[in-house]
Amino acid sequence: MNNSIKHILNFIGLIAVQVLIVDQIDFLSLNTFINPIIIGTYLFLLPLSWRLNRLMLLAFFMGLILDSFHNTLGMNTFSMVLLAFLKPVLLRLVLPREGVDLEKSASVFILKLSKYLIFSGISFFIYHLAYFSLESLIIDSVLNVLLKAIASAFFAVLLSLLYQFLTIKKH
Repeated sequence: MNNSIKHILNFIGLIAVQVLIVDQIDFLSLNTFINPIIIGTYLFLLPLSWRLNRLMLLAFFMGLILDSFHNTLGMNTFSMVLLAFLKPVLLRLVLPREGVDLEKSASVFILKLSKYLIFSGISFFIYHLAYFSLESLIIDSVLNVLLKAIASAFFAVLLSLLYQFLTIKKH
């Protein structure tokens, strides 16, 4: 399949999965505490060779689209652009210095499970920390924001793994 078509399908697929499935998951009494947002997975599935400005532009549009569904006034947009900006730095934590195929993505199948868990865990924690900090905007609730970010990032990592195992052909 053409790479452009694959990226477009991932873009549409992740928005649909987020809005139609993930947002509908009922965590019972923890609904106000756990709010996993998995669209950051889209950035992971893009080739490592993509330039930062291209990543940030796509992140901006994806965040904007999700904000329109969630009515969150730029919180997803900011968090996605931040994640796109930090992606190269975070990848340096888990990738070897040499011998990396830049046409590959940062999927679980390329990074392997342990490195993917580190990369996605940190990435989703940063995303959710930024998101909940903007949502809260109250200094005295720092612990609450941290706990929400940790719990939501944990579930986002699990759902991101599930999405990849269901949609990506293992090479």
